[in-house]
Amino acid sequence: MKKLLFFLIASFIFNLTIDAQVWRMRRYEAVCGIGTTHYFGDIGGWSKDENILGLKDIDITQIRPSIYVGFRYKLYEELALKLNLIYGYLHGDDSGDANNSRNFKFYTGIFEPSIQVEYAFIKEREAMSYLMMKGRGMSQFHPSISAYAFIGFGGAFFKITKKENLQNVDLEYTPAALVVPVGIGFKYGLNTNWSIGFDLGERFTTSDYIDGYTSEFSKSKDVYFFGVINMVYKIETGSNGLPVFKK
Repeated sequence: MKKLLFFLIASFIFNLTIDAQVWRMRRYEAVCGIGTTHYFGDIGGWSKDENILGLKDIDITQIRPSIYVGFRYKLYEELALKLNLIYGYLHGDDSGDANNSRNFKFYTGIFEPSIQVEYAFIKEREAMSYLMMKGRGMSQFHPSISAYAFIGFGGAFFKITKKENLQNVDLEYTPAALVVPVGIGFKYGLNTNWSIGFDLGERFTTSDYIDGYTSEFSKSKDVYFFGVINMVYKIETGSNGLPVFKK
């Protein structure tokens, strides 16, 4: 009886130890996706007196597309670094808003490289199988949802196309800015290699010219959002700690 109890306890501790190390087998992830952008700045929108919590500034007609690739490296089970390359379009229009008579309108193509730190407050669930210990299988798969918060640092490089009355405004500006991405993301495992995810992040910038305009009444820098649906592929980690790309 004592031997059986000892065996059960030892097996339980062993399984916990092994399960805790599964993430090390696939520390690298390649990510790609498509999504949307939404801009908040000097063109379009409403004054604070007319706008409760900024909700009236959310306008589905201003949403534009984006495309995204990324590469993630897990430092620890809960902590990761991710490199992002995103290209998207921003759009703003005074039509139907507080400054309708001003009639400003713009399109901006924006490229954003950034690096972010992610903290998984809901971890991925994956366990080591007995067959794997025998060298005859892979890790067991348990479909689950994981979630993480992120913050980062990067740059925004943009090209503005002015429309309507905005074409008559000539301002000098630098077509680049620093950005701080802050947001939240989710992943759902499809199998041991693939996951589908969604990221929503706000971009705080150091520029008030992403829309091609600023005014003496402007008290904030331009802000934009990226919402991205992505596919995530886990890359096997070799014994040397580097990614293994199988033929």
